[in-house]
Amino acid sequence: MPAEMLTKTEQRASTPVTAPIEDAELHTAKERQARRVRRLKLHATAWGVGTILLTTAWIVHEWQANGAFARFAHEGNTGDWNPTLWAVVVLVWGLVVGIMALRVHFERPTTTAAVERVQRLKSNVAAWLLAMVVLTPVNVLIEWQDNGGFQRISRDSQPGSWDPWLLFAGAIWAGVIVVFYALPVLLDRWKTRS
Repeated sequence: MPAEMLTKTEQRASTPVTAPIEDAELHTAKERQARRVRRLKLHATAWGVGTILLTTAWIVHEWQANGAFARFAHEGNTGDWNPTLWAVVVLVWGLVVGIMALRVHFERPTTTAAVERVQRLKSNVAAWLLAMVVLTPVNVLIEWQDNGGFQRISRDSQPGSWDPWLLFAGAIWAGVIVVFYALPVLLDRWKTRS
């Protein structure tokens, strides 16, 4: 029996083998994840380029304003370079990109609501931890610039008094995570055990 030969036009016209149809909700979740990955890549690139440009501008400014680097300080004396504004911008921008990366990592498409809730809880806990690690040096720099070296925790804005705003912000954020993310996961687990 002779084998039938198809021309290129006929090969293109033949029907392709189709994959099984995915659940519409899972397909939507995969599209959302792909958009998150694209946004993360764009923001990470912008953060990297922005950090290089901001660092260069900061170095040029401090060199022109205070001369060669001698130490980090906020008094404005010769050789004193103030890193506060630069660090706040770079670290907070990095925190936003880091939280985006955590969402991409932890909140992957899934078919069950219970798994999705656990992923969201992990994502929010990791974001909280990252924020505390990034915002602690920001808090230290701001308080050091405003009130000098640490002597006591106080809100009176006296020399040596440091305001613990980070502790309040961290506690409120942790409470939101517990109420809106951890409790639903615990309730799901109690229901499945019953």
